Formats: sequence, structure tokens, C-alpha cells
Amino acid sequence: MTAPENSPNGNKAARPSLIEVGWVVAGRLDAVDAKALREARTRVLEQLRLHFPAYEWRMPAVTLKEVVLQGRTPPTTLLDHGAGERDLRRWDYALVVTDTDLESHYKPFALGTPAKTINVAVLSTARIDPAASEDSLSQDDRVETLARRLTALALHLFGHLNDLPHDDDPDDFMFDLRTVHDLDAMTHFSEDDLERLRDAFDEVADLRLEETGAYRGKALLFYLRASWQNRGEIAAAVTHVKPWQFPFRLSKLTTAAASTLVLLVITAEAWDLGMSQPALRVLVLSLLALGGTSLYILYRQQLLVRRRALRLSEQRVVANVSIVLAVLLGMLTTYALLFVTTFALTRTLFGNHLVEGWAASLDGDITLGNYFILSGFVAALGLMIGALGASFEEQTYFRHLAYVDEET
Repeated sequence: MTAPENSPNGNKAARPSLIEVGWVVAGRLDAVDAKALREARTRVLEQLRLHFPAYEWRMPAVTLKEVVLQGRTPPTTLLDHGAGERDLRRWDYALVVTDTDLESHYKPFALGTPAKTINVAVLSTARIDPAASEDSLSQDDRVETLARRLTALALHLFGHLNDLPHDDDPDDFMFDLRTVHDLDAMTHFSEDDLERLRDAFDEVADLRLEETGAYRGKALLFYLRASWQNRGEIAAAVTHVKPWQFPFRLSKLTTAAASTLVLLVITAEAWDLGMSQPALRVLVLSLLALGGTSLYILYRQQLLVRRRALRLSEQRVVANVSIVLAVLLGMLTTYALLFVTTFALTRTLFGNHLVEGWAASLDGDITLGNYFILSGFVAALGLMIGALGASFEEQTYFRHLAYVDEET
């Protein structure tokens, strides 16, 4: 953020905008890892100062010795620690470093996981440490190799936090790496990447809403203003989550909803009850199902960001609003699939004579509108049962799906 500074001649001079990237060590590192991390931090700082001298860069570091990690660690656990320190210390970004292996869901392993929604990334030294595969290296060589890989991995994840896409050049920091050794060749950002980063840093360095003192004690107004000012960032964060894939990635939600659909469409009473409902009632039921199930999942899976510090911040608003919209869109996608599936099944598999017998309480002929009403009724009930199924999804997996942009 730009702040005035007294110059020798008594005039106010603007100093470079400050951007802070905090490093959080989760747990205890051995002597080699700690030395390599210090060197990597220095190299990352030099890279950013070299390419972006218009900003004042700071990279404070903290160690959370009380964090005890064993076995493969869910990245979301470490993201929570990083977000907590970032909020508490008012950093712009946080990079969390651990020596434990990271739990992955889509790849055989993960070296790091960026979460743009909260501006935090997790890096693991477990696989990039040459000691994991090359026992013959001296300690100095091990430190140098690990520092080089940590630098490349940190800048790769930092690029993702600023919405940089992958690059086909193996030497680029944004190369879509496949193996640990790919990190050894990654040495620079492309000119396009540097230009995109400048644009991103201009936004990051702007004075934040909480720093203006406006809307102090007015949480609703703060949320509305911050949401509008960061609408582009919120849209990008929702896109990263890919809520339209929720029905295909949350098996328990889909199984429970689909089971409900099948049970209802082969039950005569369900046809009679569903088709006899007024259209407005089904619409209201559908809206209540969408809102209620979204709130239930947000609460049950503990998706909203709540920190020790009570003050409001733009970053927290962006994270919370993005997750709420993502879950709402995910449930809307599920509802739409249930609606379309129900309509298709009822129109193709059930003859008019059978339908008239099942919906005996209806007066007059059965119209297309009755099928729409039945489909909405079944979709609403299926969504509610599906939300109960989603509550049995592993919490770390649901949070992983909501926050983690990719497994690097």
C-alpha cells in the first residue's frame, strides 16, 4: 500500500507499495530443511525485487512448533494455519512449508497445493528433498538442490495464487510439472507472466477496505461493499472451485439424491402427490431446498472462514462469499440434473394410461405442466436427501474440493 514518507526537504514523498508474503513453517524442520528454506526465501525475495522493483517486498517467517503432523497430511489443515497467520499478521499472501507428505485426491502425490480463494499455498519438502531418493549427496549438495527446488515450487504456487496459467516451456516457473526433477529446470517467468503479475500486484497493493476505517462495526455494509469491489476476484475464485462438477465429484451426495429420485418415480403416491401440487408451492419448495441444503453443507462441512481475529477483512469476505456462491451453484447444478433426469424418465418410460391411474386425484387431462411440477417436486426432495448424503463426505475432502485449486 502506498504511504507518504517525509523527504529531507520536508515534502511528502510516496514510498513503494508494500506487499508481504509470509512464510509459515508447520512443525519442526531438520537442520538441512531449515537451511534450504532460508536460502529459498532469500532467492524468492530476490526474484520479486528484481522483476517488480515498484513494490516494497517483505517476507517475514514464523514457525508453528506446536503443530504436530504425522503421516500424509490433508492440505486443508495446513491452509487453515496459513490463513490464520495471514489474517492475524495482515499479510497479503502466506506460504506454508511442511516436511510431511501431502494427502492428494486426484494425483498419485502432491508437492504443493495453492488456494487462491484465501491467498495461501502449501509446500511440502517430503518428495523434493534429494535425500528421499539420492542418498549419496553431500549435505551441501542436498541443501543447494532442496533450496533450488523450493524456490521453483514457491514461485510456481505464487503464480497460481495470482491466477497465472500453466506454460509449455519447461524452463518457466509456470510449467505444468510432472516429476520432482522438473523443478530443477524452472528458472524464470515469461514476459506475459510478468505483465500479468504486475496487474495482479497493483490490485493487491491498493489500500484495503478495512484499512480505510469505513464501515467499522457495520458488518453487512462491509460485506456488500467488499463483495462489489472484489466481484472479479470472487467470480474467478468460484470458477476455480468448478461447482458444476459437484454432482460428479461428491459421490455420496449424488448416490443419495439419485436413490431418492428412483424411489419416487416408481411410487404411485409420489406421482399423485407431486402432480397435485400448485406450481407456486413447488417453486417455493425448490428455493427452500436450494437455500437450506447449501446452508446445511456450509455448516456441516465447516466451509466458512472463521479466524481468531474478529476484525473484518476483504480477504475473508472474498473467501466466504466465493464458497457460499460455489456451494449454491453446486447444489443448483444437482437440482437441475435431478429435474432433467426426472422429466426425461417420466416422459419416456411411463405410458399415459399408467400415469392417469397413479395420479388419480387430478381433475382433467394430464398436461406437460404436470410433468414439470412433478420433476420440480422430485428434484427438491432429492436435493434435500442428497445434502444429508453430502454431510457424510469426508470433511477434509469437501474442504479440499472447495479450496484447493490444483495438486501440483
